[in-house]
Amino acid sequence: INVNLSKLDNLMDLMGEIVITESMVTSNPALQQSGMDNNFTKASRQLRKLTDELQEIVMSIRMVPISTVFQKMRRIVRDMNRKLGKDAQLVLVGEETEVDKTIVDSISDPIMHLVRNAMDHGIESKEERLKAGKPESGTITLSAQNTGGDILVSVADDGAGIDRGAVLKKAQQKGLLTKQPHEYTDQEVYQFLLMPGFSTNEVVTEYSGRGVGMDVVKKNVEKIGGDVAIDSTPGKGTKIVFKIPLTLAIINGMKISVGDTMFTVPIKNIRQSFKAADSSILYDTDMREFILVRNRYYPLVRLHKAYHIDTKVTDIAGGIVILVGTHDSSFCIFADALLGEQQVVVKSLPSYLNQFGVRKSGIDGCAILGDGSISLILNVQNLYNAS
Repeated sequence: INVNLSKLDNLMDLMGEIVITESMVTSNPALQQSGMDNNFTKASRQLRKLTDELQEIVMSIRMVPISTVFQKMRRIVRDMNRKLGKDAQLVLVGEETEVDKTIVDSISDPIMHLVRNAMDHGIESKEERLKAGKPESGTITLSAQNTGGDILVSVADDGAGIDRGAVLKKAQQKGLLTKQPHEYTDQEVYQFLLMPGFSTNEVVTEYSGRGVGMDVVKKNVEKIGGDVAIDSTPGKGTKIVFKIPLTLAIINGMKISVGDTMFTVPIKNIRQSFKAADSSILYDTDMREFILVRNRYYPLVRLHKAYHIDTKVTDIAGGIVILVGTHDSSFCIFADALLGEQQVVVKSLPSYLNQFGVRKSGIDGCAILGDGSISLILNVQNLYNAS
């Protein structure tokens, strides 16, 4: 049975409203104190169980294998091989990985652009490859893997890599440099490629040079809550990775308070929470704070400082410390108090807020809680990068 995607979207929205309503009922203090405690607790647990099951079924209906996008790229590689006189093979890894249909539709164009880029900019001609001691045939690898709450999709090639000098030269011509060229790290240099109108190709071809591309890739991926990372080794190749949430709708989160503001930390990112003493704090030469956890020091981010929030709890011993982690970093955040675990429906922030760098500062969206208040959802990786 073919089902229209808009009907599935409506079903998902309705599921989100059910989750919010269930939360409003189970956290209603009047009901909790009405003397029906035992029966009410049993019924609310059963309601939560059924809500979870219903949510899983609704989400599974929306899941499609990413192979629907990956397979389309074979023709692009074949056509460009013929037109550019190159020889490249396409290797697919993890094509059976399932992703939300909305996300698959959103990443189709970005992946196509990156494959074209890899063929046009990355993979060298047969003669150049042989001269560099490489096999005559180049390889473009498309891979997808599920890391729990996120999907990592990467486009990698074994071509020439990114020419750091050419990127810096173009950035200088456009007046984008704010410091000396040699002071830029490779990662900072690669970020120029994601800016609007940026192209290192002087000649406009069918495939590149127009300056339209990587910025659109970045915009499309960020629209669905994802991030783009670029890694390249001159002469060895380039790898571009999208980190995309598995689903856009509902997450399990831990509510925390900082002053009068509430935040939600995704449960998948929390390693542990604990009370700490002032003696466990250490400062480095730049006066950045670190905290001792199980014989290891982790960077400490105080949320009231990061977001300029007024709070009476500024002493480590008076608040709560939460050890959080992503696939490539771990650190601690300091808040006033833990308020408990709750399933929340993610509502995206208005797009006009993007100009203020809200996502980059570590805020992914917001959630309406059972009592009608609003909680800001933290993106742990972005918070770490921003601090």
